[in-house]
Amino acid sequence: MIIVFVIDASNAARRGVPLIALKMQNVLTAAGHEIRVVSCSKSAGAFRIRRNFLSHLSFWARQEGIFFGKPDEKILREAYSGADLVHLMLPFSLEMRAEEIARHVEIPVVGSFPTDAVGFLRMAGLGWFRGLSTIVYKYLQFSFYHKCRNILCHSQAIEDALKKSDYEQKLHVIDNSEWDDPASAKKLEALYAKVIADDILLYNDKSRQIFKRNWAIMPSCVDVSQPYKKKNWFSRGWCTWTYIWFVGLMAFFNYIAYGFRVEGHRHLRNLTGGAISVSNHIHNIDCTMVSASLIPTRTTFTSIPGNFRLPFVRWLLKWLGVVPIPAGRSSLLDFSDQTVEQLKKGLRFHFYPEGSLWQYDRGLRPFKKGAFHMAVNAGVPILPIVLAQRPVTGIRRIFRQKSQFKGVLCEPVYPDPSLPKARQIEDLLERTHETMRRTLQENPFA
Repeated sequence: MIIVFVIDASNAARRGVPLIALKMQNVLTAAGHEIRVVSCSKSAGAFRIRRNFLSHLSFWARQEGIFFGKPDEKILREAYSGADLVHLMLPFSLEMRAEEIARHVEIPVVGSFPTDAVGFLRMAGLGWFRGLSTIVYKYLQFSFYHKCRNILCHSQAIEDALKKSDYEQKLHVIDNSEWDDPASAKKLEALYAKVIADDILLYNDKSRQIFKRNWAIMPSCVDVSQPYKKKNWFSRGWCTWTYIWFVGLMAFFNYIAYGFRVEGHRHLRNLTGGAISVSNHIHNIDCTMVSASLIPTRTTFTSIPGNFRLPFVRWLLKWLGVVPIPAGRSSLLDFSDQTVEQLKKGLRFHFYPEGSLWQYDRGLRPFKKGAFHMAVNAGVPILPIVLAQRPVTGIRRIFRQKSQFKGVLCEPVYPDPSLPKARQIEDLLERTHETMRRTLQENPFA
């Protein structure tokens, strides 16, 4: 296995994180693996990078055996050639850039948490201010570690601290004291095997983006386990009022800013009772375009739980009646059953079957089955909505360079009750996808 270690380091790995990394590399080399090190140390050889001097921070970091490395894309790409895995030892700018490049070339990535929060505070000259430890863990999750699906904790205390700080990644513990034992290579190899398997699945799922920063840092404003909990009369009135004025305001804004217009509104008039609308997901606020397309019908939108932890936005989502989709498998089954009951009562929902946002994408990605499974179980139709792009025209060319949008409502697609349930779901998904694909072709960017 070819493993690339990326670490800011001093010239001599005599203590601290550089010494830990050197011991790990020696253990893996003895086990027959090829190790490449991207570092500002002389021992890095062909993959040596320049130091990045940060005045105050560089002075204190050097006391802990660390020199900050300056990211060099050319050297990183050379080191990645033919590599099986990238191991990031620290959460600084070099490792951040190394992670981005590794994701683009689809090499699995694992992150180390080699020291506790106090160790990072000492690197910043704030080792005396231990009260900042909680903030350090939160900040490192926000700035770097949220991008790693697997984290190697170098002590049990570090794992406990990360769990307390709500790290949702898979945490693996190998204590620093074990690196002197050659048997630790087997533990590390087992970890690498899990990382490679997880990240290959991630790369194969082309519907997901993996380069976004996580801004969901606030406490959640909703109870994800009870998405349809009944509200009192004041809350229902407040949510209704908020939905009406917000959708109206955003419809006007979308027309002015994006030239948004709606076609095929006649198909909405043919719908009665519950229904599920679906659309492609190509803009941060395309949910407001969808809601404008569905006026005067009120639609319940769904969202990932993380959006209910965004500053300010979390309260707006709650007031607009947006429902969180839980992450766990058992929770998802409960959510699906509850949504089916709401559909049977006549409520309408909107889902993004592509699974994630891809800004200004002009194609149509594969669909996930969730929305179609619920539509079949509830016996309700799917209303496809295509968000098409068109060139900027008229006065908008003065202040806008990117595309304008329009929403095209397609004819509702109904489940075929003559088919077995599993086949009904596949058939409904396929016909909906084909309808939307054909509509996109009929509305080219021209």
